[in-house]
Amino acid sequence: MQVRASRVVAAAALLAEAVLFASYLHVDSGRNGHLWLETTTTIAFLVAVAALRWTGLAPRHLAVAILLGGAVLQLVALSHSPQTSDDDFRYIWDGKVQLSGTDPYRYPPASPSLSSLRAAPIFGTDGPCTYRIPGSCVAINRPTVHTIYPPVAEAAFTAVRLLSFGGHGVQLPFQIAAALGSCLIGLLLAHRALGRGDPVWTVALWAWCPVVVYEFGNNAHIDWLAVLLVVLGLRAYAADRLGRAGVLIGAAIATKLYPGLLLASLLRRRPWLVLASSLGFVALTYVPHVAAVGSSVIGYLPGYLHEEGYSTGNHLLLLGAVFPHPIDTAIGVLIVAAGGVWAWRRTEPSAPENTAVVVLGLALLVATPRYGWYAALLVALIAMSRRIEWLPVAFASSFVYLSHGTPSDPAIFAIAGGLTLTALLVRHRRQLPALVGRGPVLSPRMPVNS
Repeated sequence: MQVRASRVVAAAALLAEAVLFASYLHVDSGRNGHLWLETTTTIAFLVAVAALRWTGLAPRHLAVAILLGGAVLQLVALSHSPQTSDDDFRYIWDGKVQLSGTDPYRYPPASPSLSSLRAAPIFGTDGPCTYRIPGSCVAINRPTVHTIYPPVAEAAFTAVRLLSFGGHGVQLPFQIAAALGSCLIGLLLAHRALGRGDPVWTVALWAWCPVVVYEFGNNAHIDWLAVLLVVLGLRAYAADRLGRAGVLIGAAIATKLYPGLLLASLLRRRPWLVLASSLGFVALTYVPHVAAVGSSVIGYLPGYLHEEGYSTGNHLLLLGAVFPHPIDTAIGVLIVAAGGVWAWRRTEPSAPENTAVVVLGLALLVATPRYGWYAALLVALIAMSRRIEWLPVAFASSFVYLSHGTPSDPAIFAIAGGLTLTALLVRHRRQLPALVGRGPVLSPRMPVNS
């Protein structure tokens, strides 16, 4: 009876999540509507994942059900153009610029030197003018600044444009690429769980997560590629393929930079090989661009950090509420560095994700980013490590983004951090008796009933 009830609850909650996505995406509900969507789908997601643990399905059958459910959610997200982000227009433009023979770091979209490439629907858009440049409207945000995306991301933009036969479908090809990438990540997580005898239900933490559905299948953020490369890199490291692991993590860094935080968890074995292969790969990807445009490869990164308030400390919502600037920044750097040192000293080489999830979670609590897609990598690490106590932190950025800069933003991160800390303490107290007299604590890699 309990098994049957769990299956019904899991199916009903997943269906509710899909219906909520479908209904809100096709109703012009504004930012408040999207905040309600994030709230309701998160509740449905948590109920569905909780019920999965007692469905009694065989691991392979459960994996198939989870992956199919994730694919359905991505299809629902694909059914509408991006709702809460227009970053994909920059992806489309950068791919077009590169295929014209121009380095993407040379000119901003507003440059007269690129006027021959301007065409609808990105330029001269119908309806309200989203962003304006001299003589035209444009759908690209920050059209007067150079691109911020690293070389592997730029290569991906070009690849998607080629595969879409010159940009047919406009935004849809990038949404499809992100949705397929998300499904591939789910498949890798399922294969890993089955191969190691880990609980399969944890794959749903990625495949059914609203952050993953919203930011990839709908908003098409390129972070999916960084997550995919990190998952592959951690798998290679656990298999003792250190050079390959370094190259894959380097490719992730050359996609969205912040995966560099995870290098600390990969330094227990032959650290110089890992560092040389990862940083060497990053350097190689920049060489042709540096040769073409010099220091312009930095793009808008310094301006972006200033715009987001990191140069003044205004973006450090938790530390900035306690310490004056620049003390808050210095303390934040020390916290992240301490987490990195801890990861370097404590990582178990066969499971680097167990410390990587802590390092990235700490970094998110320090930096308190307002964009949910930055937390997608944390969601994948949670699924790999089964450290579900970090889920509140993974959701915090999305709620802050959709609350649109309200005074509650610091409180959202404070609540998320408090929930995570409480869950960590509960986990520690449960493990303590095993440490002091009941035998060894179960390794996170030991088989557990799915």
